[in-house]
Amino acid sequence: MADAADMAADLYEAHRERSIAAARQPIAVGVPGECDTCGDDSPRLVRGECARCRDEKDRQHARR
Repeated sequence: MADAADMAADLYEAHRERSIAAARQPIAVGVPGECDTCGDDSPRLVRGECARCRDEKDRQHARR
């Protein structure tokens, strides 16, 4: 039976592996233009959205 230290180590390792996998994802190419969500001009849109709108969607998704 695992003790608390073993469970913490397993949890840490799982989190570390997810972080490494996320860091390996390619960075999406951005283009300048007008954000589809907020309408502001941005030097880098990814899938039609500026960084602020993408970050807000990420925060909303994380709250769920």
